[in-house]
Amino acid sequence: MTNKYKNIVLFSSSTIVLPTLYMLLDSQYSVLVVLNEQGDSDCMQLEQQLHHMNVPAIRYQTNQPELVVYQIKSRQADLGLIYTFSHKLPAVVLNAFDGGLFNLHASALPQYRGSMPLYWQIRNRETESYLSIIKVEDEFDTGDIMLQQIMTLSPLDTLNSVAHTLAQQAPQFIQDFMTRYANDELTAVAQQGEASNARMPTQKDMLINWKTMKSEEIAAAARAGNPLFNGMTIIWKQSYMGLLQATSIEHPNYGVPAGTVLHIGEPEGVVVATLDGALRLDVLTIAEGVFSGLAFAERFGLDAGMQFELISEQG
Repeated sequence: MTNKYKNIVLFSSSTIVLPTLYMLLDSQYSVLVVLNEQGDSDCMQLEQQLHHMNVPAIRYQTNQPELVVYQIKSRQADLGLIYTFSHKLPAVVLNAFDGGLFNLHASALPQYRGSMPLYWQIRNRETESYLSIIKVEDEFDTGDIMLQQIMTLSPLDTLNSVAHTLAQQAPQFIQDFMTRYANDELTAVAQQGEASNARMPTQKDMLINWKTMKSEEIAAAARAGNPLFNGMTIIWKQSYMGLLQATSIEHPNYGVPAGTVLHIGEPEGVVVATLDGALRLDVLTIAEGVFSGLAFAERFGLDAGMQFELISEQG
C-alpha cells in the first residue's frame, strides 16, 4: 500500500460500512470513524462494533464542527470518505483534508441524487445501478465523479438485498479508488445529464393508490420498501397493513374497480384488481405479525368482492 494517504476519516452511520472498514484496517490504513449525531439502532450497533474492534469513533456535533476538524488535524488525516452519513458538512470540514473529501453514492449521478437512491431505483424498476465516488461539494451529490462501477439490479431485489450487494462490492471498489487516487491515475469528470431527486419517501409515497398505480409499479414499490418501510401500505377497514411482496399476474378482473379482491384460494392466493390487470398479494405485515396472503385472508376474514380503501377516501 502506498503511504500517500494512510490516515482516513470515515463518515458513516450504518453497519453496511463494516466490510469496507475491515478492508481499510487489513490494508494498514489508520481510521477514525465519525458517526451521525443522533444514531438509530443500526448506528448504535456500529458504534458498539467499533468499540469491540478498538477503532476510534466520535459523534458528529452539528453545532461544533470544529471538533471534527480538531480530530482531523490532530490525527493528521489525509483523506475523508463519506459512506452512509446524513449530515451536511460545512466548509470548515470539507476543506480540512489535504487529500480531499469524497462520497460513495449508489447511482449513476446526476441521476438519483439524494439520501435514498437505492429505494427509488428499485421502485422505478431500474436494471442496473452504479457505485460512484465523487468529490464532496457544498451541495449534496453534485461533485465531480472520480470513479464508477456498474452494480446489477435484479427484478427480485429488495432494499436490503441491494444494500447487501453494495456492502460486498464496496471494499474492492474503494480499495481501487484509494490506490489509483494515490498514484494520480484518476481524472475528475463533471456530472453530465439531467439530475433527478432520490429524496426520503413520504408516508403518502408509501400508500398504494389503486386509481393510478399499475400492477408492476405496486410490486416494485413493495420491494423497494421491504423491509425498511414495511413495503407499501394498504388501507383496509381504516387500518394500515404493509405489503412486503406482490406479483403481477394474468387474471381476469371482470371490470371491477381497482383495489377489489378478485379471488382468494389455492393455487392463486389473494388476487386484487389493479388499474391494468391483477396483483397477487404474497406477503403482508401488520402489528400481529407477517402473513402470507392466504393466511392473512383466513385469519382476518378477507373475502372476494371486498375493496381496499383509496387514498382519496382518507381525506
